[in-house]
Amino acid sequence: MSTSIDLKTFLRRGNEGFNLVPISRKYLGDLETPLSVYLKLSDFPNTFLFESVVGGERFGRYSFIGLPAEKKNRGLGRHRHFV
Repeated sequence: MSTSIDLKTFLRRGNEGFNLVPISRKYLGDLETPLSVYLKLSDFPNTFLFESVVGGERFGRYSFIGLPAEKKNRGLGRHRHFV
């Protein structure tokens, strides 16, 4: 399991004026599912779980969890907008 950014870099970017610093972490697929990780972290309002799908609905490729979201994604079908 590895994290995309260390604490020192995260704090430095905050001091440089960034108000958003993305952080990612890789997990082994046999230990957790995207939904189980999301449920552990989703006690805040405006959280989200996005999953990409490859090969129908059998195989997932990437999952994105956002906590908490400042903007909301609204959509129907292929049309999306953020509010």
